[in-house]
Amino acid sequence: MQKNLPYLVILIVLVYAFYNAKFRNNAKIPAKVNQEYTEHVKAHKETSHFEEELSNLKTTEYVKHYIIDVINHGSDQLEFKGGEMEGGFASKEDASKIACYVLELSNKKCKSPYPKDAAMFYSSNCAGCHGEDGKGLGGTYPDLSKEKLLGIEIKEEFLKTMIRKSTKKSHHKKPK
Repeated sequence: MQKNLPYLVILIVLVYAFYNAKFRNNAKIPAKVNQEYTEHVKAHKETSHFEEELSNLKTTEYVKHYIIDVINHGSDQLEFKGGEMEGGFASKEDASKIACYVLELSNKKCKSPYPKDAAMFYSSNCAGCHGEDGKGLGGTYPDLSKEKLLGIEIKEEFLKTMIRKSTKKSHHKKPK
């Protein structure tokens, strides 16, 4: 019996897999979509929505929000030699302070000046990878002192591509 046990387990797994493939309802489960974002997109033509997003990228508030989001949730989209950044290295309150400090590194200003302890939070949470000057330790990590952060540059290129595609699509539509 013990010799046959592995074969029996394999048979059970195969029967179960066959049952799932043949008889279970495999209807696709719709992905959760942010309702507010969906309504926002519906309110605009596709091209104008992308153009609006593109113009938002240039605002200090957008950049600050982007930095806070990366601090809180991490980022693996940039594929730097140093690897991905995990989120949660700082509290949400400290993330806002750090974001204002990072904006200063690229000669931008928050609406209110960053608190005095922001530099300390940056040094203890970020400088180990990005350097005290924010330049990214010779390309191992993203340069935070650039006029435009790399993640923002990537999104900008994506939006420009989407605008071009939307424009092409609208020019190729046949009149009704």
